[in-house]
Amino acid sequence: MSLVSIASVSAWTSKTVIPSSGCRRMYDHDADTPQWSQDEWVWASVSGWLNICDGRITVDTSTVKHVADWSGVKVDRSGVQRYRGARVSFTKIPYERYNGERGVAFALIPHFYKH
Repeated sequence: MSLVSIASVSAWTSKTVIPSSGCRRMYDHDADTPQWSQDEWVWASVSGWLNICDGRITVDTSTVKHVADWSGVKVDRSGVQRYRGARVSFTKIPYERYNGERGVAFALIPHFYKH
């Protein structure tokens, strides 16, 4: 599996927490993978369980996992952000390609807030 195809992966599963409460639990995963060649890429990823009760979505922060990885680009490690919050959680990697182009790889859960 190439890194490009990983960026489009979204794993959703759900199970009922308490049937009478109207609550559900869903697993969410978002990845952002800018890639220019086999040796030049950035991968930001975040995943975790969401609790959905009465139309309100919260992130179970104890389950959040971050991945921040790159190859062939310049990244100031102090600029990499891994945030665990109940409303949103994210992984953000500002990078600079060796040709000078700058960008940010950004992954967010719940990822439907992204667009």
